[in-house]
Amino acid sequence: MRFFPLLLAAAFLASCKTAPKPADPAAATDEKGAPTSAAAGGMVPAADVATVNAYFKTHKTNGMLPAAPVPTITAANSHFVVDLDGQRAYLYNDKKLIAAAAIASGRKYYRTETGDYTVGQKDLNHRSSSYGNFVSKGGGTIMGDVQNGFDPTPVGARFEGALMKYFLRFHLNGSPTAMGFHRGILPGYPASHGCVRLPDKMASWFFTNVPLGTPIFVRGTKNGVPYGASQGRPKRSPKVHSSLKNKPRAEKPADPGPESAGTPAPAPGSAPAEAPAPTPAPAPAEAPAAPAPVPEPAPAEAPSPSAQ
Repeated sequence: MRFFPLLLAAAFLASCKTAPKPADPAAATDEKGAPTSAAAGGMVPAADVATVNAYFKTHKTNGMLPAAPVPTITAANSHFVVDLDGQRAYLYNDKKLIAAAAIASGRKYYRTETGDYTVGQKDLNHRSSSYGNFVSKGGGTIMGDVQNGFDPTPVGARFEGALMKYFLRFHLNGSPTAMGFHRGILPGYPASHGCVRLPDKMASWFFTNVPLGTPIFVRGTKNGVPYGASQGRPKRSPKVHSSLKNKPRAEKPADPGPESAGTPAPAPGSAPAEAPAPTPAPAPAEAPAAPAPVPEPAPAEAPSPSAQ
């Protein structure tokens, strides 16, 4: 009987080990594999997530354009929802999903910042003022993925900011930020310095059709950070090109000094010349003897009275 409690305890532990873990509601799908949960903090319904997934799979694409006829898009009736955790951007018009695109947001230490923004600027051929390449005079890349003002410029090179075509800058409370939509490479995971990269056709369409002032709601807890939050970015050493590493150092010529000015250097291999014997300083001339004093003449004797 004393072993009965031990058997009960063992059975209880075994049941705990085999108990299934609760399902992640964000990863829940139906019998067809379609998502059954919303995205971007509930701003994108599960049905819209499923619609975009099916469209991408059927058309083998990473962008969904509006079906004809294209509705009128204004800043008042449309808005973007950027789901950083799902790496998607959704465009709504009158609360109906009309377009969507895969994205590549900011990577670790450069996470795209969450918040409520608006489209505040359009720049067709915008170039980054911070990140890009060092290029030669002919335009060839000498060093890639450099930071302007931090990595020293190689000899004969210049900085060229990365091209961010179809740039739509995010504004926060009317002020510009360093983030925006633009065309870029989408590797399937966050990879940018904080901007939201889009496929070429989607970046072009959004640039042409979405007006200034359109709201942009950026959400994400895994791949995003609140606006202005520190990201603990580690310090790195500057990238130094070989043209700077192997640059000969100019030697400072020795100061000849006033004593050796005009004196030729001895020929290599020759014995050093003996220093000339010092010339004795001339003795100072003796001062001339003072002239002897002239004796004063003796006073004449008065004539004797008998001499007359």
